[in-house]
Amino acid sequence: MPTTPHPTRGVTTCNRCGGRIRWATGPQPGQRTPLNALPSPAGGLAAHTNGLGGLVVRQLDPDRPEPEGVEWKAVAHWSSCSGGNSQQQPASSRPARRRPTVQPPLWGQQQGRWTR
Repeated sequence: MPTTPHPTRGVTTCNRCGGRIRWATGPQPGQRTPLNALPSPAGGLAAHTNGLGGLVVRQLDPDRPEPEGVEWKAVAHWSSCSGGNSQQQPASSRPARRRPTVQPPLWGQQQGRWTR
């Protein structure tokens, strides 16, 4: 019997449209996917919570076209976001980390001299 997610636990808002979303892991390993907070019968993804409380999602395919066990149908928020700049991947929330161009000398070393 399919279950439904908790109505408010794990729900955040989209930065672009203000819609209610849940973040899930998948369908590719290591990929984070925003889902609409409420289940949808028209969804192309099957979502379930794992034993640690995280949300995991998989793509519905011809081999497994329906949710199984405790899964429910979900819609990726990318397809329904009404924000101005809708993309396939969410924008990064922080700038890229820059590496220093010159490493400062270690304590007790002189600048510009390499000693053994």
